[in-house]
Amino acid sequence: MSVEQADIIEGIRRKVQSVKARLQEQQDENDQLKKQYEDLQQKVQQKQLMIDELEQKNQKLSLVKGIVAEGGNQDAKIQIKRIVREIDKCIALLNR
Repeated sequence: MSVEQADIIEGIRRKVQSVKARLQEQQDENDQLKKQYEDLQQKVQQKQLMIDELEQKNQKLSLVKGIVAEGGNQDAKIQIKRIVREIDKCIALLNR
């Protein structure tokens, strides 16, 4: 094997090693981004649960406010009817 061929082979080896190193870096970065994505997804789910919980509390407070407030009987009736409809839907789903 000539010196020129050995230089070419050595150059190819260095390039392959360089590509391997970059591939490993990219895989590590990809793993890190996947972990970060999963963490963010979990936070989004927690925040959504918190939003749902706060919306329920808000509805309850609106109902209480409607019952307590003067002239709020109509609002209270509307809220109660809405809640009864939701309960009916839940019962219908359970009966399936």
